Amino acid sequence: MGTAAFIKGHATQIFDNDCIVYGTERVDDLFENCDGDLPSQGLDPLRGYNNRFYTEKANASATCDCCGERPLRMLPKGLEDNFTSSFLPSGDTVIAWGRAKLLL
Repeated sequence: MGTAAFIKGHATQIFDNDCIVYGTERVDDLFENCDGDLPSQGLDPLRGYNNRFYTEKANASATCDCCGERPLRMLPKGLEDNFTSSFLPSGDTVIAWGRAKLLL
């Protein structure tokens, strides 16, 4: 996923998702300064919460224009809150999740 800040009052919220990423720990590209104060600039960043990230090393990360790649736990509060970062699930587990979601 790649996102940038939104006009104040129009931020997107992404929550309660399972995100499985193979081959990299990077789960998001934030096209903004993760150390900056976006609300004071009249902008709102994408807000994520209660998401579950699965990567090979269980170290979900994002890139920021200011700072390169950094683990999600090092992002400012409000960008990605109350998330978990775990190792990749088995193929059987992913298929079971899909079947459950589709009520099969």
